[in-house]
Amino acid sequence: MQTKVLFIINPNSGTKRKKNIEELAKQYLPDSEFICYFIYTKHRGHATEICKDAVLNFDIIVAVGGDGTIHEIAQHIIHTKAALAIVPMGSGNGLARFLRIPLSQKKAIQLIAKKQIQTIDTILCNNEYFINVAGFGFDARIGDVFDKTPNRGGVKYIKLVGKELFNYKPQTLSFLSEDTSFSKTFFIASVANSSQWGMNAHIAPMADIRDGYFDVVFIKKFPMRAALRLVWKLFSKQIHTSKYVETFKTHSLTVTNNTSCVLHLDGEPRTFTGDITFTMQKRSLHMVVGDI
Repeated sequence: MQTKVLFIINPNSGTKRKKNIEELAKQYLPDSEFICYFIYTKHRGHATEICKDAVLNFDIIVAVGGDGTIHEIAQHIIHTKAALAIVPMGSGNGLARFLRIPLSQKKAIQLIAKKQIQTIDTILCNNEYFINVAGFGFDARIGDVFDKTPNRGGVKYIKLVGKELFNYKPQTLSFLSEDTSFSKTFFIASVANSSQWGMNAHIAPMADIRDGYFDVVFIKKFPMRAALRLVWKLFSKQIHTSKYVETFKTHSLTVTNNTSCVLHLDGEPRTFTGDITFTMQKRSLHMVVGDI
């Protein structure tokens, strides 16, 4: 029986050309084994609309775009029989890098042809799923500003981080993790299912996307003289060894929020009013992966 594959293509993500996707799919996903369809998104949220019905009719749904496109598709593909594949086209490609999915269009489609599928964990934040990383504090501030930046890319992201680094003030929130409650003042607070934000910046080096837990990472306010060393630790998978960092694993986390609070889910900025609850969704998503 042929495998039915739907490519959901975000024409506006990242900087790479998308015109070759159909040609590459036809070349590396032979008609004898695969039936391929292609839909180009027209606006934010369109991928979610497409996926709502697609999960009933396709075996593999391919997100051609960045973490935002993946996030949209996740809202309906989690807890279904359909599998998610990625052709990375975003600025950071955090989830794709973690799952060892090639950044090359050709190699990513060749990986789909192998149908190498594993079942991974996801996280539910109130009523919205995410797969990779969520964050409060400086992390969320950057995500919110970057989302409004035209012609986004890695260089602009790094410049934005440098600009905001000197102006951001830590915030304080109250947390409940299973049976433990505590208050924490932090520069960054991340809820991580995989290890990295993107661009190989590993905020949670010990995270395992199949262990039934997510990692909570707090980075305390640090002196500017420590910034370069923290950045080095971030890119060398050693951030958890810093004296300015605390981390733990849990199945659930509730944030007591009495005001308006900005956070990001897979890099997508959100504003919440009221408490925020994170709940592990163990082995809830079938995923085409590399050798993880």
